[in-house]
Amino acid sequence: MVTPAHGERCPITYSSYCLNGGTCYILPTSNPFCWCKDSFKGSRCEEFMLLSQQPDRTISPSLIVIIVVTLLIALSVIIGATYFYYRKWRQKRSNQRNSSLYHTVTTHGAANIREILSVRFSIKKQDVDCRSV
Repeated sequence: MVTPAHGERCPITYSSYCLNGGTCYILPTSNPFCWCKDSFKGSRCEEFMLLSQQPDRTISPSLIVIIVVTLLIALSVIIGATYFYYRKWRQKRSNQRNSSLYHTVTTHGAANIREILSVRFSIKKQDVDCRSV
């Protein structure tokens, strides 16, 4: 704990002037004042300061760098996973389209039902029953 550069300790008559372990000092031309411990503030050290209110609490630059790098890595993983699942979904959707009867007809240019069914189900043309409906 740093003490004030000017001033002298108060006489014994001021022993109970400062609260919560504060130290009493007096300047020749003024009233007594209290030099408070780190956790207290006020003219007589009567107010307790929470850790978040204490002025000497700072975040080191290295901690900020670690936090930023961690957030960037997490963001990269999320973007990568989203891209991977999006490609997988598009491939599945593309496969479903490619397996449709319309796609088979347009891709292979099948002219009749025998050709469509033989391409679609890999069966021989002679096995297809082409009765009129």
